[in-house]
Amino acid sequence: MSEKKCKPHCISTQKLAQKIYVERQQAGTIRIDRTFAWLMAAQWVFGILLAAWVSPFTWKGTASEIHPHVPLAVLLGGMISVLPITLALWRPGWVITRHTIAVAQMLTSALWIHLSGGRIETHFHIFGSLAFLAWYRDWTVLITATVVVIADHLVRGLLWPQSIYGVLDASLLRTLEHAAWVVFEDAILIIYCIRGQKELRAIAQQEAEIKIAYEDVERQISARTRELEIKSDILLDALQQARIATKAKSEFLANMSHEIRTPMTAILGYAELLLVDGDLNKAPDSRLESIRTIQRNGEHLLGIINDILDLSKIESGKLNLELLKHAPQNLVDDVLTLMLVRARAKGLALKAIYETAIPATIQTDPLRLRQILVNLVGNAIKFTEHGGVRLEIRLVNSFTPRMEFDVIDTGIGLSDEQRQRLFHAFSQADNSMSRKFGGTGLGLTISKRLARMLGGDVSIVESTVGVGTRFRATVLTGPLLGVPLIEPCHRSSESLNLPSRPENSLLSITLNGHRVLLAEDGPDNQRLISHVLRKAGATVNIVENGKQAVDEALRANTVGEAYDVVLMDMQMPVLDGYEATMQLRARGYCQPIVALTAHAMSGDRDKCIAAGCDEYATKPIDRGKLYQIIQAVTHRARPNDLMAEHVLHAQVSS
Repeated sequence: MSEKKCKPHCISTQKLAQKIYVERQQAGTIRIDRTFAWLMAAQWVFGILLAAWVSPFTWKGTASEIHPHVPLAVLLGGMISVLPITLALWRPGWVITRHTIAVAQMLTSALWIHLSGGRIETHFHIFGSLAFLAWYRDWTVLITATVVVIADHLVRGLLWPQSIYGVLDASLLRTLEHAAWVVFEDAILIIYCIRGQKELRAIAQQEAEIKIAYEDVERQISARTRELEIKSDILLDALQQARIATKAKSEFLANMSHEIRTPMTAILGYAELLLVDGDLNKAPDSRLESIRTIQRNGEHLLGIINDILDLSKIESGKLNLELLKHAPQNLVDDVLTLMLVRARAKGLALKAIYETAIPATIQTDPLRLRQILVNLVGNAIKFTEHGGVRLEIRLVNSFTPRMEFDVIDTGIGLSDEQRQRLFHAFSQADNSMSRKFGGTGLGLTISKRLARMLGGDVSIVESTVGVGTRFRATVLTGPLLGVPLIEPCHRSSESLNLPSRPENSLLSITLNGHRVLLAEDGPDNQRLISHVLRKAGATVNIVENGKQAVDEALRANTVGEAYDVVLMDMQMPVLDGYEATMQLRARGYCQPIVALTAHAMSGDRDKCIAAGCDEYATKPIDRGKLYQIIQAVTHRARPNDLMAEHVLHAQVSS
């Protein structure tokens, strides 16, 4: 293909192929030149031996004296060999070098023929030499050698036939016969040279194409690498932006949680007080119903905040599971008991059917599994007006055993389109459901993600509009080796009892004789919390910030009136609860400190404990749980603390 018809890529390949061909040809020529240098030196030595052994008997019959031509032949052999050997070692690869070698090689053949007295065997040295010269793949070298051979045969054949043919009389025809054999071999060797060159060019062409292709691949890889580096930088920037956004979201959620929980503490707390304080028989029913409405909607708002925080924890990977051995039967009973009030309120039947024997215990996070089942059963009750809700439980004992919980309702059902978007965050089956039944659309999303964290899933098995829906939650059981299987009795709403309110038992806790220091900056919460504590029998002193809390706690210790517990709001003006707690601990304060905060994000508890708090309670406060925490921390044996308290007294007194 001509260069005019070639594209640039083709031209580059041809130029590179030509370059490779020239380099390979030149390298081969240099190697052959040096090989001939050794060969000619060996031939020179062999010629001396041949002259010393053969020539005397050939030229003088049985006489033993050396013929006078022998020294001259030896000297001539040296003269023939010196120049090509010098060129081969000094200027290998030159054109003149290989042509000189060709001339010298043929003259060596002529010398050997002369020394052997024209023996026909030495004529074959010519054919061997031509074959060796063909290694150059340069047919012009063969022409040079052939000219020398024919000229030698022609001149000596006419003037000195005995030196070349071993006879005294030789015709021109004999010379032509020898020349014809040489030309015949030349024809074969020239074909070999041409083919050799073509093969060398083909190899060079292939090597050039491979090299060009390799360079193309390298360029593509380099370009791709640069592109990936750019994309990697973009992704890193995006990741950094995402982290910044996630941090901002977390801070926003934390602030939102704090800002909403703080007033919710007052709303729910005072609503509860209105329902328990005084003679309710004298209050109008409409007022009581209004208070209960405030309480119910406050709890609903609090549930939404908790759902958002749960989803945030899951998405940020900060939701930690606590895998414990737990009896699934007890967990199912808890869920049914909890949901029984709602089911009875709507006149729905609520059942639990055990289809197989189940493990006595499984390894799971009972809190999160309970959250999943409560959400599924709660949704089933919410969207069912007639009929009932059934919970089917079975063990699937496969390679990885798991528990399956099917929640079947006779509710409104779902269309295929509604099922497609049901597990998306903040999405319900359709907007009309949100308006009619309420909810944020977070419950199923959270349940599904929790189930996946527990090694299972939440899915819709079947649903028919107007007939009902079957949801299925699965979780791994963990190892079952050695765990007995039990066959629990079925449960129904008729066989279940309404739950006794655990709050009642907690609310019966008294704090008589407890001295409590309440560090709280919000006046409403000051009044509320102090009221519920005093109602339980505690003596309460209030300070408005962390600095006052530190001063008052240390002062009380100094005068021997140490507080039994400090309730420390963690976000206060002047000095926040974290810093105040750390200062107290640094100064040897050993009395219990309970963090009381509206921060409910993941890690807030650890942060409070790390600051030196003994316990952690979130706002809005749960009266029963608060009483329980105070009682627990104040009854905790702390012998070392008492010793440290004496040391503190001694230091302050001195």
